[in-house]
Amino acid sequence: MVEYDNSKTFLEFELQRKIDKQKEKGLAKHSSEIQIMENLLDALNDYITRFGQESNVYAECVLLYVKISKNKKTTQEYMDLI
Repeated sequence: MVEYDNSKTFLEFELQRKIDKQKEKGLAKHSSEIQIMENLLDALNDYITRFGQESNVYAECVLLYVKISKNKKTTQEYMDLI
């Protein structure tokens, strides 16, 4: 638990503590989302590698891979802002 150190008013201290708690929640949520996206990208890569262009959904898988990669990058950039 964080101790109050008299360098700020108690209201400022409590506000900062609540902001920090929200940041932690946001980072945890987005970290799990990034992990799911990484798992999906690995699975798509495995599918594309195994079945190749003969697959009837090859083009869709490649497009989905690109879109998920972009979403992952955007989410990571957002996390860096937090």
